[in-house]
Amino acid sequence: MDKYKYITLRDRVDLKNKAAEWFHLKWGIPTEAYLKCMDAYLNKETEYGWYLCLDGEKNYLWHGSYR
Repeated sequence: MDKYKYITLRDRVDLKNKAAEWFHLKWGIPTEAYLKCMDAYLNKETEYGWYLCLDGEKNYLWHGSYR
């Protein structure tokens, strides 16, 4: 598991659109809903965070939230 790197979306804002699309394809919720939530997190309007799990060149994405 050492090959996985866990970061917050704030560490890699450039992955926001790719992550939103990944979640949309995974769960069927509109991409725009994810982008709105991610923007709120990036603008520090919410305490709920977004986390990404990166596997080298492959971007496996998961999210987590905290309070």
